[in-house]
Amino acid sequence: MEEHMNDKDQTRTNEERFRLLVEHVSDWIWEVDENGIYTYASPQIKDILGYSPEEVIGKTPFHLMEPLEGKRIAPIFEYHVANKLPIKSLENINLHRDGFEVILETSGSPIINADGKCIGYRGIDRDITLRKQQERRQQQLLDIIEASPDFIATLDTAGNSLYYNPAARKMLGVNQQESTGDQVTQRWITDKIKTVGISTAIEKGHWKGETTILKEDGAKIPVSQMIVAHKSENGDVEFLSTIAHDITERKELEKVVYYQAHYDPLTNLPNRRFLINKLSKLIENQTKHKVAVLFMDLDNFKEINDNLGHEIGDKLLKMTADRLKSGVNEADFVCRYGGDEFILMLENIQSNVEVEERAERIIETFQEPFQFDGISWKISGSIGISIFPDDGADLAALIQKADNAMYQIKRTGKNNFSRE
Repeated sequence: MEEHMNDKDQTRTNEERFRLLVEHVSDWIWEVDENGIYTYASPQIKDILGYSPEEVIGKTPFHLMEPLEGKRIAPIFEYHVANKLPIKSLENINLHRDGFEVILETSGSPIINADGKCIGYRGIDRDITLRKQQERRQQQLLDIIEASPDFIATLDTAGNSLYYNPAARKMLGVNQQESTGDQVTQRWITDKIKTVGISTAIEKGHWKGETTILKEDGAKIPVSQMIVAHKSENGDVEFLSTIAHDITERKELEKVVYYQAHYDPLTNLPNRRFLINKLSKLIENQTKHKVAVLFMDLDNFKEINDNLGHEIGDKLLKMTADRLKSGVNEADFVCRYGGDEFILMLENIQSNVEVEERAERIIETFQEPFQFDGISWKISGSIGISIFPDDGADLAALIQKADNAMYQIKRTGKNNFSRE
């Protein structure tokens, strides 16, 4: 009798342990009969779907689903019952008592009676809503990355490639199988990216700058690039990601804007703004050699322009620009200052005599008449000279000195040069 009571006590103890286990796990434990009707539900159903166990006893799982989802799941359940198969990680969408969707992962085993008939299932439902939402977001992000026209890649901390999106592979001219080769990595990771970009991202978490990516055909694509370091929970950098946006159009536009701001559209010579910037910087940095400023004005140009029209005047100005460029050294600077005024800047001058010889050579280049439209045009110029630092230590003083010297020549016969 005592032994029998001990067995009963042991059974009761085991049942208590099982009940505590079932009621304290986060998953929902259930049991259904062969018709799918709940005969047991653990208390966790309240946390997962908002129902008490008593509310679902006598119902089927399909009562907790949208009709379309129930129609999808019912045949699957019937197939498993008919074939006495275990249910493994079956994902299904249920409705919480408050109306929102809860995604469950269902696993269960058939209950087989002594006659070998399946009389129900015991199983477990796990709430995977958060996991599925994260997977969905990750997939959405991956879809965006795959569809992005920007260059996107991941790298290890040594700069070896791990992944390229289609736009990056297209830019580099490689297929998916080739996209992790060392040659591909070496092709686009420049010294700037390696020594500045990657190292800064590892140290500070990210780096942004402009660089270039080398295509398969050798062409360089200017890009605006961001490199981000991705860290583990202990703070170690696990890998790097980068996104590079092609800024070719922006760079081309910048060139156009720069050209429009710094060059004369008629003669294609640098304009006054370019001269001021260049001469100012040159004076700031010049310590050993002299710099000469030659201010040239065409003689009698106003009469030609007024009498023959601006079209003829423009042609003469363009031909003057070509003649000036051909009459100076490659390192000399020639600009259109305005109207029919031109300024030449000669660097690294050794002596004043050298400047006079250069000015005389320019005057001589205008002795031969201009030829166009079957007509010969004689145009000369008057040149005023100033020299840095002898005639001034700043831009305004040098230009004023050269301008005054040029007008002295205008008053005394033209077609010559002078230094005030």
